[in-house]
Amino acid sequence: MSFLKRTIRNAVSQGISRGISDAVGKAVKQAVEPRATEYANKAAEHFDQAAGNAAQQTRQTTSSLEGAFANLERSMQSYANQMTKDLKVCPECGQPTSAEKKFCPGCGAKLPEQTLGQSAVCPECGKQNSVGMKFCQDCGTKLPVAVQEEEMAARKNAKVLAQWDEILPQYPKWTCDGELYIEDYGSDGVNFSASFNGNTGAAHRAVEQYRQILQQNGFRPAGQNPTQAQLFKRIDGVVYNVDTEHCFEGDPDCACIGFCRREPYGGFDYVKPEPKMSKDIGLDDLKDFAKLFRR
Repeated sequence: MSFLKRTIRNAVSQGISRGISDAVGKAVKQAVEPRATEYANKAAEHFDQAAGNAAQQTRQTTSSLEGAFANLERSMQSYANQMTKDLKVCPECGQPTSAEKKFCPGCGAKLPEQTLGQSAVCPECGKQNSVGMKFCQDCGTKLPVAVQEEEMAARKNAKVLAQWDEILPQYPKWTCDGELYIEDYGSDGVNFSASFNGNTGAAHRAVEQYRQILQQNGFRPAGQNPTQAQLFKRIDGVVYNVDTEHCFEGDPDCACIGFCRREPYGGFDYVKPEPKMSKDIGLDDLKDFAKLFRR
């Protein structure tokens, strides 16, 4: 594949991906992207052939490419929105499926009565909005699709917090918002994360708020190198640790917090030793030394 062809295909694919993501979100992107990728491949073939024509056509080819790229995102948004008229999304697992189904083929949950396209119709003024909008662009009313998304997120978070009661009973429950996940757990501990979908400031504020909750519940810095990012608590002879020191290393808007049982370096009850006086100097020596300055 030529360099120009790769460049064109990458540009087309990125434009489609942005258009779909902005217009309809992850679930519809999953349903639409295979067709969109096929479209991108065909477009790249066409542009590559145009670029290979005679040198005198270069200016015309460049103009055609610019026009195509300018219209691509808009046309793919329209294409994706059209597909949502016959598409439902499972409120439990998020899998997209066709409009005629009543139960999710992936998890068996009951599907919404409305398609995604229908849920973008304003209940107040009847405006058909583009899927992905949360509020009506004509009157500002919250759209049914936004209400559905909030309900889905609330149900998902409730399931995660129910797991918390089972596997993290020693730690105060997270109450700091975000899209919650318990990623894995075992003998080494539990990885919990809260995603804030691009809002880095909210993610950092949530972690700071949870640190305060932890300290209100008896967790504290400990060990030879105490820090607010590593908090510990001893319960029935076992030391429990909450690690927020590395929580933004993977994603700045997703707080990943580690929970485990471990002693801090130096031990939970570590006390910094007092400076020791030299054994060669006694109290009488110090008195004699002081007399020298009084003379």
